[in-house]
Amino acid sequence: MKRKPWLRAGCNTLLATVAVIGINAGCGKGKEIPVGTNAAPAADQLATDAGPIGHWEADITGDGPQRMRVTLDLAKNEKSEWIASMGLPAENRTGLVVKNVAVNGKSVKFIALELMSTPFDLTLGPDGNMKGKISRPGSPPVEFKRTGQAKVELIPASPAVAKELEGDWEGSLPMPNGGFRMVFHFKNQPDKTVKTTFDTPTATDLPLNDVKQTGQKVEFGMRIAHGAFQGTLNKEGTELAGQFTHEANSMPLTLRKK
Repeated sequence: MKRKPWLRAGCNTLLATVAVIGINAGCGKGKEIPVGTNAAPAADQLATDAGPIGHWEADITGDGPQRMRVTLDLAKNEKSEWIASMGLPAENRTGLVVKNVAVNGKSVKFIALELMSTPFDLTLGPDGNMKGKISRPGSPPVEFKRTGQAKVELIPASPAVAKELEGDWEGSLPMPNGGFRMVFHFKNQPDKTVKTTFDTPTATDLPLNDVKQTGQKVEFGMRIAHGAFQGTLNKEGTELAGQFTHEANSMPLTLRKK
């Protein structure tokens, strides 16, 4: 049975798509609350009042009868910013990266980066479930049911880097049809961590992970692309030369400060 490309479990990640190498609440309708009594709110009403915070599950249908279950954890951080992560229970995978989380009233929108950058557009309904669509041609409706408390798993922050490494770095991977340009961003934060992202010709603000600098040696992961980089910063602080690896493949990559 063939699944839609964006539903393949363990599917190619974002950069494979662009050829970097070759990347319980609310399950029933509650009873009407009598007016002028002290009757307790129904469970689905409580779920709706709680907003979209929680652990959610949905079965997404592909081309055939087989379904793939996905999970969504949605919450607010200490700054009252919305954060989220997803999972694939069948593969025992959690903490899949979610980007551009936007909650406006009962509307919930986000992009599942590690599910082929799939956009979700959901609405919290009066039954306590979130229903909506996946913004892909021919995609069937999707319904998420809340099954517990949110346990959002974000990529851990990395320690701050040297001043010489802060800034924007640009480089290209050699490809058969020309270079594949990438731009990497390093910005130290007040809490002594570093915010690190990278851009490609088709996507921006993609997260890096496990950033580490030891003297002139620099390394970082690109988990959403199953890749990593190790290199050496020159004495002038203008060039970072090393190797980009993707699974069993490796190729040279030189980054230059913009």
